[in-house]
Amino acid sequence: MKTSKRNKLQLAAFIIVALNCIIYGMYIRGSLEWRSLSPSDLNPYGGWSHLKAAFTDVSYRWRGITKGMALTGAVTLTSLFAGRFLCGNICPIGTLQDLMKHLGDKLGIKGYPIGFEKEKRLDYIKYGVLLLVMTMSILGFGNLLAPYSPWLGLMNIFSGLVTFSGIAVVGMIGLASLFTKRIFCRFLCPLGAYQSLVSALGLWSIKTQAECKTCTYCLKDCPVEIRAGIKGEIPPECVCCMKCVESECIKDPDGFRVYLGKGRIKTGTYLALSLAILLLSFSLLPLVGSEGKTGWTTASLSLHDGSYIGVGTGFAGRMLADITIQDGRIDSITIREHRESSGYYEEVFKGMGREILQGQNIDVDTVSGATATSRGYLNAVRNGISQSMEKRTGE
Repeated sequence: MKTSKRNKLQLAAFIIVALNCIIYGMYIRGSLEWRSLSPSDLNPYGGWSHLKAAFTDVSYRWRGITKGMALTGAVTLTSLFAGRFLCGNICPIGTLQDLMKHLGDKLGIKGYPIGFEKEKRLDYIKYGVLLLVMTMSILGFGNLLAPYSPWLGLMNIFSGLVTFSGIAVVGMIGLASLFTKRIFCRFLCPLGAYQSLVSALGLWSIKTQAECKTCTYCLKDCPVEIRAGIKGEIPPECVCCMKCVESECIKDPDGFRVYLGKGRIKTGTYLALSLAILLLSFSLLPLVGSEGKTGWTTASLSLHDGSYIGVGTGFAGRMLADITIQDGRIDSITIREHRESSGYYEEVFKGMGREILQGQNIDVDTVSGATATSRGYLNAVRNGISQSMEKRTGE
């Protein structure tokens, strides 16, 4: 496999994500007192979760743009200006599939090409998956799908957290990739489907002036086995690997070229611009202001000492928390029962609990990308505190 700029970018992104998750795992286990980004910060569906909550959850409160929301926004903007750049150059699941296919070729495993006609029909599956994910999320059953997310599964492998279903899905994708190029990206990935839809409305395109109705030479190494359209334009299913652009066309000296609007740009410029849009959007969007906190503390409340069981509803259902009040202050918070997804709940229980205890203030920020779990946790704590206040009032 030739080490191109894209390959180097893929490898760098994969290593950065892996190291970040390893650090996060050490933080959760108490080996480190700091962390960079959590798996929930790297959740590209964070924006959808907030949007859905804003319309369906009466307890939802706007607290500014979280990192999860910022990643969704960054992916959307990048897709608008650069197509499925994330899929072909950054996504660790995509990189894993490329590495496994390369391994399969080295081992002499006979590949199984899907074929253009069959692929055109199978392409629609991922749009059905996207619709299914959105529908189940709106109906409140998103927790049933979350454990099977290969994105979360891969993050948890690096973090040392256990989600057997997600890890199993990652394993199946890797195994299938030994035989078929990018099988998950092409037919099953809901994020890929979303990017294709946005890309179809965007400013980016790859096209050629050559007659490509029967010639497929430039696309012989395409990782998603697509073909140019009637007007010589690559469809939105493209993952922007640039192999067709870098290939030498046998029909036209120009061959395939990258266009932003009507202007032609070089491959290096495309990669740099796409990466800049993605990283700057992800970094700057969370700086958007949020509502101020109410600022109340336990010192302003009359709490009765004792132990209470608070009840809240998280992403996956009921959550029970043991709340201990001592000397009129919150002394400890321990989650007794929950069904939240690994990779999301760890930081909520660790970070938010510590912040509440240190500040004796329950008006704390939710964890980016894990807002439903965060709200369930806070509601359970509030419920326990309310019981303490009611007991004091009833005396």
